[in-house]
Formats: sequence, C-alpha cells, structure tokens
Amino acid sequence: MSNDFQGDRKPETEARKLPGADQDRSIQAAIDDFRRILSADGTLDGDEDDADFIIRQIVGLENAAARERFLYRDLIPDLQGGVEHDVTLDPVTGTVLKFTKPDKAAYAVNFDLGTPRMVPATPLEYLDRLMLQNRIFGDNLRFVGIAGNAGQRRIVTRQDIVTGNPARWEEIVRMMTDLGFNKLRHNHGIGYEDSYAFLRDDAVVFDLRPANVFVTDDGIVVPIDCIPVRLPRGKRAFFEK
Repeated sequence: MSNDFQGDRKPETEARKLPGADQDRSIQAAIDDFRRILSADGTLDGDEDDADFIIRQIVGLENAAARERFLYRDLIPDLQGGVEHDVTLDPVTGTVLKFTKPDKAAYAVNFDLGTPRMVPATPLEYLDRLMLQNRIFGDNLRFVGIAGNAGQRRIVTRQDIVTGNPARWEEIVRMMTDLGFNKLRHNHGIGYEDSYAFLRDDAVVFDLRPANVFVTDDGIVVPIDCIPVRLPRGKRAFFEK
C-alpha cells in the first residue's frame, strides 16, 4: 500500500453510510464549482496575505457545500495516512476515500522563488493537481465533497482500490519512459527524499517511489500517489540544465 494507506486503524465505530459513488463529481466539475466560490488564484476577497487564508477558503467551500449537498458533516477517515491524506476504504464500491488533513488542501509546487518548492496548496491548486494526474495516467480520481468535524473540514476525493505489490525502481522508470517522460537527475526536494521525478513537455511528476506505485497481479504498473505539476511558461529550461 502507498504511504496514504499506512498508520494505525482507529477503533471500530458504529457502521455509517459512506457517500455514494453515484453522487461524485468529476474533478473538472469540482474545479468549476470552486471557481464560482473562489477567485482564479484560489483566494477569497484578496486574502492571499492572510496566514489562515487556506482555512478561510475551506470554510467558504463548506458553506457552498452545505447549500449544494456535498457537505458530509462528521464524516472522518478510518485510517491515518501520510503527510497529505487520511483514508477510508470502501470495499462495497472497491474504492478509497482520500481526506486531506484537517483544514488543508495537501501540497502544490510553485516557482515563486525561482526554483521548485513544495508549498501548502489552495483548494484549486489541489484539484488542478488531481486533474493533471487523471490526464497523465488515465486515472479516475473524482471529487466527493467536503467532510470532517466542525472546524476541521477536509476535501474528500475518491479513487479505485489497486491491489498488488510495490513496484521496483526499474518498473517505475520503465512505466514513465513508456509514457514519454525522462527521468530527472534530482527530485529537487519535492516529495520523499528518495523519490524519483520525471519530465515531459510541460509537466513534471514528483514523488514516485515503490510505496506510491503498485504492480497489479496482471503486471500493470499503477501510480497510487504522486505530485504532478504543470510547468509555468519558461520553467522547463530549469530542468534541462
């Protein structure tokens, strides 16, 4: 399992109904929803200089989610995961619900200081990252809603459960090469220290490592978790030095 699936299981609680997969939105539909609430850069009312601006954005999304019926009050994850997500397995649908950490939207990569660095993502940046992962790998990540205890809201998405074994390093390289990517010499500190990074056209994929990539029983190599980045104009040259 990937780093998102690790950790101690919480004590068993009374069974509860999970959000139905038939109620999910596509990532693109969720992006469109968010853009009606947030400004194009993912902020609310020019609050980008506020230290709590991501929390304020998620609160704004919570209010809209309540109106549009994709707020799942008191739905919390069953398993503690890695640094970005916690999870709940849904064996009925063969899927995993992935919850961002409370009042966070995982991480993004920006070039504001000239070099790539991992920073807390805005909700729109997070969904854009998932959209790019769908496009690169043909994944079926989708948006579930906003959930969590009051004051600790999370963004929830869904992906298919993938069973198998962690990929070997050479299998990861071969998968990415087959997709037209070139392996970078350095991961530039994005993701886990030992992870690989790959470049293709206007995209870089960081944080690929055996814990985040499975090989199914049919021999298919499937990324479970990664950090894809759409490169700003002119930034490709940074990786070609």
